[in-house]
Amino acid sequence: MTSKTEIIRPKSLKVFDLDGYEKLIKGIQVASCMITESHQIVDEESVLKRLNALTINGAADGNCCSCCGVGPFESRAQQTAHYKNHWHTHNLKRKLFGKPALSLGQYNSRKDDSSDSGSDSDNDNSNTNPASDLFAAATRHCKAFFTNKTGQVFCIYRCVLHHRKEQLSSDGDGHAWIERCHKLTLPGYQRWAILMVSGGHFAGAIFSGGVPVLHKTMHSYVTRRGQGQVQATRDQHGNAPRSAGASLRRYNQAQFVEHVHDIICNWAEDLNGCSLVLYRAVGTINQAVLFGKNSPLNRDDMRVRALPFPTRKPTYKEVQRVHDTVSNIEVYDTMELFQKALIASKGKTPVKNSSDASVERKKPPSKQFDRAKSRERAPRELPTQILSSEDEGPCFIDSETPDNWIKELSEQSKNGIITNSRKDLLNDCSLKSCTESEDEGQEKKGQVKKKKKKKPEEKPVKKGPPKIPANVKKMWKIISSKEETSLDTILEEFESGELEQACNTQDPADGNTALHKAAIAEKPELVTQILTAGGDPCVRNHLLQTPYAASPHHDTRVAFRLFQAHHPHKYNYTKSQIPGPITLEQLEADKAKKAQQKRAKRQREKEKYVEKVKTTQFLELTDDQKLKADLPKCFLCGANLPKSPFEYNNYKFCSIKCLQNHRNVRPLNMSV
Repeated sequence: MTSKTEIIRPKSLKVFDLDGYEKLIKGIQVASCMITESHQIVDEESVLKRLNALTINGAADGNCCSCCGVGPFESRAQQTAHYKNHWHTHNLKRKLFGKPALSLGQYNSRKDDSSDSGSDSDNDNSNTNPASDLFAAATRHCKAFFTNKTGQVFCIYRCVLHHRKEQLSSDGDGHAWIERCHKLTLPGYQRWAILMVSGGHFAGAIFSGGVPVLHKTMHSYVTRRGQGQVQATRDQHGNAPRSAGASLRRYNQAQFVEHVHDIICNWAEDLNGCSLVLYRAVGTINQAVLFGKNSPLNRDDMRVRALPFPTRKPTYKEVQRVHDTVSNIEVYDTMELFQKALIASKGKTPVKNSSDASVERKKPPSKQFDRAKSRERAPRELPTQILSSEDEGPCFIDSETPDNWIKELSEQSKNGIITNSRKDLLNDCSLKSCTESEDEGQEKKGQVKKKKKKKPEEKPVKKGPPKIPANVKKMWKIISSKEETSLDTILEEFESGELEQACNTQDPADGNTALHKAAIAEKPELVTQILTAGGDPCVRNHLLQTPYAASPHHDTRVAFRLFQAHHPHKYNYTKSQIPGPITLEQLEADKAKKAQQKRAKRQREKEKYVEKVKTTQFLELTDDQKLKADLPKCFLCGANLPKSPFEYNNYKFCSIKCLQNHRNVRPLNMSV
């Protein structure tokens, strides 16, 4: 009989669940298995003294051991043998740690005691000691372990608390660990980014608490099916293939790197606001995608940390799973349960309970067929041949043919329905038999239902529209009215916690908030007041419009952009569809520029009008008067002449067509 082993299942808690997390870290202390002895601060003089003590400072000829206090030696061979002795080596280690040297008798007695106690206790840090086992498992684990005032033990991933280059286990009392745990409750520290690259797949997301704010996935064909590696890795082994598919994969790899760089560059501001940037990119090629040239991510940044566990193919679901795993905290009720789970996780797989084994029944062995043997056919009855007077030829009856089909055929022929097909009769009979069997089945079901008492079904409760407070309705009424009034008096009636909720309450009719209504009513002053009070510009109505998109008025849209310039970090303006911030100086400069453009346009139109008048006056003159006027204009159309005009008889023209037309029309003018 196998011994029963319990499966230790701890409780789980999320880091972004601030209420539960703050209760958990009350009276937090670092587990003793996580702390080592603090490093002693040693100055230069003490180091020199210790080094001098380790050197040979005995007799003048240097044949004494200052470490063990032995000498002088009679020969060089005796001195060399002493230096090779375990006693001398042990004393050297004690001197390095600032401990006094042992005499030969003390060393031998210590050795005898250890041999009497057992061979397994020779080493102070033997693996049989459970405390040392626990310390070895804790220091190599990817999680950090803490206790609270109620005696619970909980685990947090190290990548959430510190970078791998930071050493927090040697501060003595674990003050640095506790400080990092308290940092997780600070506002803005729950904003994490997770980026994953593998085999031409990219998936990234930015989470604020447990909510994904931004996410993007992309895939490019860079790996040949069945090859198992990226084309760039295949080319590094030499003999790069020259096929069309290989060229396509190389091109896709370059485009993939550019697209990922563009995504990261577009997220640069959001990544700067993240407290953690966790990534998974195995290999130099995948890491070059994230940390290549002109990338806003720097590998030396202490916020950029690698994921401590393997992941699957980069997808949006996988990114969500990774975030859920990293933010998860395992909570054990007692230290004993925690020690069992930690030591069991060093390589022992959990054994299933007997109850679980009883549930899983063994499947019966599948029946094996010998495909080489011929299959035996099931015996079937041969049809019997019967001659009928109603049918012209012989008819065959088998097990599927109804008994009274000849009678049915005769009745149909009397009624004028003539069918020679047995299939039609079979269909009719089968329909009748089906209807009869259905009726019998319904009667049986009705009898069974009468025996069983019906349980009263609970009708679903219809939820009506949410109740809207009177103050919110009053605020909506003032915003929608044509009068230009301020909301200061109404906003003062709300408490600090209710004000933001009232500004973001949606109208059940159209989904518009107070900010939507102010934007549609073309009231920029009220828009600024609501934004200052806490109205979110990212909320969408039933038409999926943000307040900025719902506003048709220019000045109202300018009010949104002015507020963004004064408060650039208050809201997520990328979701609000606001194009960008603008200041009063920029508005005045735009107005001056537009006024100057209008003045220049008026001046051009005035010059065009004057030129048109001169042209009409010039065309009214005769050819002789045009010669005397000596203006650089075409004698036929009045357009400006080119550098080398077309002319005949001192008449000048802008094109050859005008010259020909003038030559054809001139005799008529002369005759007149």
